[in-house]
Amino acid sequence: MSERYHRGELAVALDPNHPAHILPPPVSRSQRVLDIGCGAGQTLIAAYPDRVSFGLDMDLDALKLGRCLTDRVRFVCGTAEALPWPDGQFDMVIARVSLPYTDIGRSLAEIYRVLKKSGTLWMTLHPFSAVWRQAKSGNYKSWIFFAYILLNSAVFDLTQRQFPFLGRYESFQTRSGIARALRKKGFESISIGRGKHFLVTARSR
Repeated sequence: MSERYHRGELAVALDPNHPAHILPPPVSRSQRVLDIGCGAGQTLIAAYPDRVSFGLDMDLDALKLGRCLTDRVRFVCGTAEALPWPDGQFDMVIARVSLPYTDIGRSLAEIYRVLKKSGTLWMTLHPFSAVWRQAKSGNYKSWIFFAYILLNSAVFDLTQRQFPFLGRYESFQTRSGIARALRKKGFESISIGRGKHFLVTARSR
């Protein structure tokens, strides 16, 4: 994505009055935080400026921009399905609308692996309305991809499995589907909010 987009996301993260603003909760300064799909690090910059934190993304341009914005984030290029850290490294893993673009089952397994015991997962997801708006504003190719998203999301909701289309993953989530997927990977204390944001939190055992 463009530099303009990431700078706009940073502005949202820093503005508590913006309608799209949402940040993970504060945690002790001694706790280690990982952001999956961090972009240019905007969420970490806004939420945890008091520590060195860790951010992972596939977008090399976004990571390059992030290194110009802060020296407090250790940026790593990689995927949620294969996190490049040993087991039990983090107290909190955050994922702001990034896991819907991954194989969620594999991503959750990796998140669980790198979390410490009783570590926290904080993530925002997108519901059906998000992909519906995207399809309505696109062309016939958007409708073809929308059909894939519908099928992939239904499979995930029923079986917690997914399949790629042209090398990409995307899905929308339901309360029941994401709760089952989290429990299957070992998470507990699952909380799901569907107000202004589709917010999910859970703890590792």
